Formats: sequence, structure tokens, C-alpha cells
Amino acid sequence: MSVETASYKVAGVPIRDIQLQALEVLRSLVEFCDAHSIRYYLVGGTLLGAIRHRGFIPWDDDIDIVVPRPDYQRLLSILSQLPPSLQAIHPSRCRSTPYPFLVVNRTNSQLVVDYVRPFDRGIGVDVFPLDSVPAEARAQRLLFRTIRLMRALSMNKQRGYYRRPLDRNQRLRFRFLSFTAFFFSARFIYRAYDMLLACGEVERCSLLGNLYGLYGQREVVAREVFGSGTQLSFEGTLFRVPEQPERYLHAIYGEFWQLPPVDARHSGHRVRAVRVAVG
Repeated sequence: MSVETASYKVAGVPIRDIQLQALEVLRSLVEFCDAHSIRYYLVGGTLLGAIRHRGFIPWDDDIDIVVPRPDYQRLLSILSQLPPSLQAIHPSRCRSTPYPFLVVNRTNSQLVVDYVRPFDRGIGVDVFPLDSVPAEARAQRLLFRTIRLMRALSMNKQRGYYRRPLDRNQRLRFRFLSFTAFFFSARFIYRAYDMLLACGEVERCSLLGNLYGLYGQREVVAREVFGSGTQLSFEGTLFRVPEQPERYLHAIYGEFWQLPPVDARHSGHRVRAVRVAVG
């Protein structure tokens, strides 16, 4: 553990305690995926940490992986077979989740995100589907405009956003989204969101991306970037990562070897309460 990691706390809990519990979840989840021939890759800040820090980014408090869409659908179908130490949160199982993707956490852990409607997501791993992306520029622009709308509708419906001041135009958009979301259930919005993204052919497309990710079109890369994957050490354990991890990271973060300014070294999560599970 670095000196910098030791200085971070989340809701009064040392961030290293949260990281170690998330790592425990990742190891158990990967064991489960391997046993069922489900492919996965470390991505996002987790992959950045593996490359730049050989483990967690010192101020990061969760783990991100992607699972190719066909395997992701299969994973959703066998969630009831997860070991007792793991708990799954997904719109098909949890009506209150603000997330359209799968979260796997440590049973009896707690990590309450301070959204307008606070949500306990537990300590664990975000599991995103890896989807095909159209190569044609106009189709890609249309896809991402629709994704932004669906994301905004789902966040508005579930109050899965942080409180912040809005300017006049933002208030007008917020009112429009609130009015529109009123007519649909959260489950309908999530199902439509999923159907939109799942309609491509992952195994035959030229572009792949985490279409639930925060970085939009920057998350779209050539399929050979993921390829069959390769092994990389994260916190002393080998996990599968994209075949060309540095190319992936450069697409999202640019000069990813450079540390951010000190005042930007935080996860971006507003957390109300944390409890690390014991036993």
C-alpha cells in the first residue's frame, strides 16, 4: 500500500479497507466466470491502476470490468448460482437500482451513494456489457444521442444523480425529462436501453465499446484492442485485460501515465456511509 493510499478515507473508512473488499469480490467473481466460460476484461480506472500503479489507483474505491454481450446475457441468467458471499444488483432483480448495468458486491457490505435518492450499492465490482458499435459515422452519432437520452431518462426516473445547481437551460431539460419519465416505469426504460445496445453482432463487428461508460465515444475502440485478452497483474493477482491495454487507455484518457493534479485525485463518488463486511 502506498503512503498516498493510506491518506484517503471514504465516509470515515480507510479506502484501503474498501479496496481490499472489492478485490475479494473480483477474485470470487472471476473464479465464477472462469468456471462458466464467461469472458471478461479489466477496464476503466481498474485497468489504468493495473498499468500505472500495479493495483488500485490510490483514490479509487471500486472495480470495473466488461463482459462481451453474449457472455453478459448468460451471466445474468445464472446470477442465482453466485456464491453466498456475492450479491447481484441488476434492474431485473432490483427495482430501486439507479444503474442499468450489473453490480456484484460483497454480501452484507454497505456503500451508500449520496444521490438525490441515496442508494446502497455495496462494495464490489461494476460489470458492464461490451457491445458492438456501428462503424458508419452517422449511425454512431445517432446511437450516442439516443444513449444520452436513455441515460438521462433512467437517472431522472430513479433520482440517480447528485444535487447540483442548474442553469436555466438545464432546468428546462430537467423538467422535460421528468415529464417524459413519468409515463414509463424504470424497468421499461432499462429494458429499452438494453435492447438498443444489444442488437449488434459482437463477434463480427469492427468496433467495440462499453456503451454504459462515462466517456461516450472515447470508449469505442477497434475489436483487436480487446482481442482474446492478455494477463496483467493487479494487486498481485493475474487478471484478463484487453490485448492492447495501452491503446485502450490512450483512447479514453490520453496521456494516461501522467498523474492528475492533486485536487483532482478523488473517485468522483459522493458516499454517505460505508460498512466493510466481516467474516
